[in-house]
Amino acid sequence: MTADWAKAAVADNFVIQTPRLLIRPFMPQDQQLYLDLYTSAEVMAFIGPPLDTEKAKNSFQIALRLNTKMPFKRLFLAICRDGHPIGLCAVNQWQSETATAEVGLMLLPDWQGLGYGTEAKLAFSQRVLQVFTGVKVWTQTNPDNKAAVRSNIAAGYSADPAQYGRYWYTPD
Repeated sequence: MTADWAKAAVADNFVIQTPRLLIRPFMPQDQQLYLDLYTSAEVMAFIGPPLDTEKAKNSFQIALRLNTKMPFKRLFLAICRDGHPIGLCAVNQWQSETATAEVGLMLLPDWQGLGYGTEAKLAFSQRVLQVFTGVKVWTQTNPDNKAAVRSNIAAGYSADPAQYGRYWYTPD
């Protein structure tokens, strides 16, 4: 890990305002959002099996602790609309050795299909590029999740023909 990346890998560097959204580090009051996302069969359909409530609560506590590490190893952010959390985005993996960062995003079902995912992913990806100089940003998406694939493309991602489900952020 380079010293610059270690200094930049701080949750407070990832407070992002868009025209409709505020993206900010997780806080304890975001537990219900986390539970609603990770225990939902609908939200988890293309990700993995939903967690039971106890596992989701434990996972949320781990996420809060991970956000306080400096440098962080994983970063969890709440996506908020009019002060209400509607989803999360995360840096799932970042490696200064390879200058890559994997990002992910989940939205509550009522907020899907309204452009919020694309708006959040674009703003978040741009911030990752600003904070981590020279990074290549990618996301892993199940190609059967057509809505997520469309959102990736709209946010400036391109499919990697050599790696199933991998999309690289390719800003203009």
